[in-house]
This record gives sequence, C-alpha cells and structure tokens, in this order.
Amino acid sequence: MSTALLLSACGGGGSGDNAGENTLPKSTNIVDGVPAIDPAIASAAQKLVADKNIQAIVADLKTPASEKARFNQHMELVRIASPSRYEHRMAAEVHRRMVAEWGFAASEVKTRADGNLPGSDVQIVDGLPVYNACVEIKGSYSSSPGAKAYNGQYPKVLIESHIDVVNPEVLPPASKPYLPIKLQPMTEAVVNTPEELAAISSELAFDDRGRIVQDANYALASRWFATEAAAKQGGAVRMYVPGYSDAMGNTSSLFTLAQMFKKYQLKPVYDVWICGTAGEEGKGNLAGMKQLYGFDQDKGTGSNPLNIVANFGSEGGGAINFTGSYRFEMKFKAPAIPGNGPSAVEAMAATIARIADLKTPSELRTDAVKTTYTVGQSSCEAPVAGSNVIPSCTLLVDMRSERTDTLNEIRAGIEPTFKAGVAAENARYAKVDGAGDAVGLEQVWYGLRPAFVNGNTANIALQAGWQAAKSVGVDEVAKVPTGSSSLNDNVPANTGVPTYNWSLASNVASGGTHAFWEWGTKGDPARETQRIQRALTAVLIASGYNLADGSVIAPALDPIGVRTREVK
Repeated sequence: MSTALLLSACGGGGSGDNAGENTLPKSTNIVDGVPAIDPAIASAAQKLVADKNIQAIVADLKTPASEKARFNQHMELVRIASPSRYEHRMAAEVHRRMVAEWGFAASEVKTRADGNLPGSDVQIVDGLPVYNACVEIKGSYSSSPGAKAYNGQYPKVLIESHIDVVNPEVLPPASKPYLPIKLQPMTEAVVNTPEELAAISSELAFDDRGRIVQDANYALASRWFATEAAAKQGGAVRMYVPGYSDAMGNTSSLFTLAQMFKKYQLKPVYDVWICGTAGEEGKGNLAGMKQLYGFDQDKGTGSNPLNIVANFGSEGGGAINFTGSYRFEMKFKAPAIPGNGPSAVEAMAATIARIADLKTPSELRTDAVKTTYTVGQSSCEAPVAGSNVIPSCTLLVDMRSERTDTLNEIRAGIEPTFKAGVAAENARYAKVDGAGDAVGLEQVWYGLRPAFVNGNTANIALQAGWQAAKSVGVDEVAKVPTGSSSLNDNVPANTGVPTYNWSLASNVASGGTHAFWEWGTKGDPARETQRIQRALTAVLIASGYNLADGSVIAPALDPIGVRTREVK
C-alpha cells in the first residue's frame, strides 16, 4: 500500500470533507496529572521499540566506541565559545561535521553560514542574523500522490536544543575561539572567582584539528559514575566549561541522533528536522525559534512558514506551561546642552520609584495568575572628564507571567513610567521634553518570550513523549509538571504547535548553570542511550515511520501545521 493511501486511511490527508481527520490520534485530557494516551500512539510506540533498525541503533549506542565518540564530540563542541547571538563559529563547525563526518549531503543542511534559513519570513532578530544549524531527514510523504503542503513546505517534525551560552558574554577574538576545559577533583570546593578557575592547571588537551587528546587527563575525565557519592569516592573530576550542561550535553546528543538517522537510513513519513538553535540564553530573545516559526515579536504571532506540525525541545523536563516575559532596556540620556539642569541619574531614579509603586495583577486580584516584575539592572556611565555630568544611565526591566493578558496588563502599567520619569525630572527644571537642554529617553532593546498555559489538554507531542518514556523505560514520572518554564518551547507552544520537552544528556552531578564556573561530571552512558531512544521514538510517532518490515506507522498529526499568522 502506498504511503498516500495509508495516510488517507489513517486520517493524515489534511483538512476538508475527505480528510479522515477523525481517525487521527486525538488530543486527550490530563486527569489528576496523568495524560490519557490515544491507543494509536501506544501501538506506534510498541512497534517502534520492536523495529529491527531502531534496535540496531540502540545496540550501536551501547558500544564502548559509541560512548567514547559521544563524549569526544561533546567536549570538542562545548569548548567553542558561542555567546548568544554570536553563534556563527559553533554553527560553522556543526555545518562542517554534518557534511564531512555525519554523512549528510550539503542539500540536507537547511541553514546557511550567513544565518539565512530559506523558507522563513523572519531572518533578522534585533538587527542581527540568526545562526541556527539545522539538518533535514527527508520523509516519504512529499513524494506521495496528493501530498499536501503549506506554501510549498511539506509537513515536518522539529527536534531541537540550543547552541548558545551565557558565558562568555563577549565573543573572544578569532585567534582564541576555544575555552579551556578545566579539571578539578570533586572532593575540592567549587571555585568562587575567575582567578581561582584560571589557576587550575589540569585541563583537557586538543590537537591542531580540534580533536581531543586521549591522555591521562582524558582517562580521568571520561570515566562515568552511577551516583554523586560514588563519583566523589572514586576520584571523579569536575569539568569546568560554560555550556557543559546548558545545553551542549543535550545538543550534542541530538547531533548523535542525527548521525543515527543517516547511518541506518531511517525513513520517516513526514520530514524530520534536527536543529541546534541560536539565541536561547540571555538577551538572545529566542532568535533561533523566532526564525524557525516566523514569530514576529512586534505582532506577537507566528506564521510557522516551514509547516512544522510538532515540536520537541531537548533542554527541559516535561514542562507544558511556559512563562512569558517582556523585557525593556531603556537609556536615560543627559541633556545635549550642558548646564545645571536635569540629570539622567535622577530621571532613572524617578522611573524606578514609579515602577516600585505598581501592583501586579496577582497582587490586585486573587484569581489572577502569578505575575512578577523586576528592575533587573541599572547602571550609569562614568562622568565626563572634568565634570560631574553623567552621559547616560541604563535600566533593564523584566515582566513575567504565564498568561499574555496579565503580561499585557503589567506592561500597560510599567511602560508609561519610562517617559513619566523623564518628564518629572525635566519638569523640576522647567525643561521641555525633547529639547536640547532636557533629559532624553531611548529604547535600546525589547525582548519578548511569548507565554502559554496548557490547561488539561494532552496534545499529541505530550502523548508521544510520555508514551515513549514508558515504552523505553526512562525518565518516567508520576504526573505532568504543574509549574512553568521559560524555554525555546515558548515560541511553538504560543503559536499553537503541539510541543513537549525532555533532557538527553547524562550527568551524575553538575552546577553553575549560566555562570562562568559551570561544570559537570559524566554519568551513566546507558541512561543517555535510553534518552536518545526515547527522543527517537517520540519523534517517529509524530512524523510517522517506514518500519523495517515494510509496514508504515502513519503520522500522528495533520500535514498542515498550526499558525497564528498567515504568510504573506
């Protein structure tokens, strides 16, 4: 039977009178924290676990050679300095390996060195290119008679994790593109200062090609342990390098998954994209996901131009609610005409005072979802030489909530305070706003992470991820988390695309996430193998899969993805 006929019979033919939508797996209810699983999804998971090709992949991942290759890849990639919005060196190395080492044709690499992603209607975010690194595993659906597409884009399932880090904040010079990976016995205290970290003499070595050197330090660092106590007793070391856990451990495992797709010639039905994404950390503003989903932050909508039908994030723990945020960086500027008049410092102080008097929706109403704000950072330039004039002061304000309406409510209260603080300071000296002898205001940066509250609906991605954990026997939990996270997943979830997340790496201990002293110690590689298998199972449930025995698991989703704005 052709793939097209199978899709028609199983409801994958799209919308309309003849779509057969009622036979697609359905979103279900979450009852007492537990999602109901559609029988078709449970059946698909069972078939995938039994598939000979997938069993061969799992056996491959369990070998000592694969374990070593995964560790080496993680270490070789994580040392590439990749601050948020300046990920081009990391993306370039990933692109190189995709073609030169992982078996992909150049045409299967969907992102470009200049940051362009063909097919997206968002290429620049905050005035900067977006350095995603994406590869495509082509499915069988697009070559089927009657295959449906959105503006020429066939359905695809996305699985991603980010390639950017918080530290270093500034891209090092091209002559020093790598960060050291320092090694410290776990029995010693975690470092407190950059100077203490730099003073550690033991570190991993790499050759001129960027390949890890398998010396005595390598032998020490590459050992794994089942528990943190065993690690300390067994002489384990901390490996200090920004991004060790957040998120290169997960992202490198995704790249291993991509290699397995290619090595074993797995054939999904819908296309599968595996992406290392840009701009998740700090002021990255979720740039990578905004490009992938055509998310216009000024409009607050996603066009989903690539026709993604399901999204799986790989830097989370099963969260289904996503805290949104508005972030404003505002600059208060001293008068262009010097004099004993308004002050940038006082204008900023007047603004902060007004913000402090505001109450959030959750403070005003007991039925409002928790909403918070912070004046996260305030700083001023040094005075002009020979005077007491401070040229400018900068204020960073962050507002957070799980709901867009409460976010908008607190924004409506805070945003006017910026101009009000300036106006109040100018009024003290009878100066006219906008005049040369008045304090000025400039918006330096605006950030948006869209909010999403899932409710009690078990979308198809959630069901696939939940069932895959059960079928593989890893990371099973009693209930879906009720809290919220702030992740790449904010963008697809807000756009309406079924979304779920997990972690892939295996660390026995870690610490210092987002700090200069981020570290980790290797955990059981068998757990990493199970997590990769779980991800593979869930993705193929969603995308559909051509089994080794010649039968087909139909996709779990309609071929036309969801969006909140049409591509023009």
